[in-house]
Amino acid sequence: MPASWEEELSDDMMKEFSKDPSQTELPVATATFVKESFEKVLALHEEILSSKSAQIEQLKEENEFLKENILMIQKLYSEDRELIQLLKKEIFDLQEELEFTRRKYKMMWNQAIENYSKRS
Repeated sequence: MPASWEEELSDDMMKEFSKDPSQTELPVATATFVKESFEKVLALHEEILSSKSAQIEQLKEENEFLKENILMIQKLYSEDRELIQLLKKEIFDLQEELEFTRRKYKMMWNQAIENYSKRS
């Protein structure tokens, strides 16, 4: 498509400037400049598209990495929560055992004091 446009532009410009023979080089130079400009713009556009696709791919990889890390953190959090519940249960059981032992020794000392008082 650019080639046909260039030909049309070149022909049109040649017709326009064919009236004055001193200006016949200007339309060819202008057509070449326009062609080179469009080629550069298209090349830049291609670079932008490739850069954009590379950036999208990089973001997808980063998102996958972050997703995996979030899942790992959630798993660790769940394991920690289960461990905390287990430790709380153990603390509760140990507190009950300690309270039972205190009552047992209190009863034993009270009984020892009563037995000592009876002897005296």
